[in-house]
Amino acid sequence: MRKLNIIKHLQPSVPSLGILTNVEQLASFDMIYIYHHLSVGSFLELKREKNHFLDKNAVQVYFKGFKIGYLSQKISSIVAPRLDKGIEVAAKIKSIDKLKYLPLKGLDVELSF
Repeated sequence: MRKLNIIKHLQPSVPSLGILTNVEQLASFDMIYIYHHLSVGSFLELKREKNHFLDKNAVQVYFKGFKIGYLSQKISSIVAPRLDKGIEVAAKIKSIDKLKYLPLKGLDVELSF
């Protein structure tokens, strides 16, 4: 008689959550100094700004120490609690909408948890 080898409960792999969004208020901060250094695939740093007067969940976006803008309020409401809990959120540039010698029009960012 054959003996069956039963594999105990395997944990299913859960795909990581990803969000595609854009960075707001690009022209308001240090973008003029670093926009020519931005490239698709570059990683960005996200920081919480708890005392922002308009958005209690404000999340700032930085590139090499330069502030380039904020995540939108809807996306910030998802990302901010994770940052507050210490969960790492990776941000990578997905696409850049710019013309030579003109300010940046848009910056799409991919977030992954």
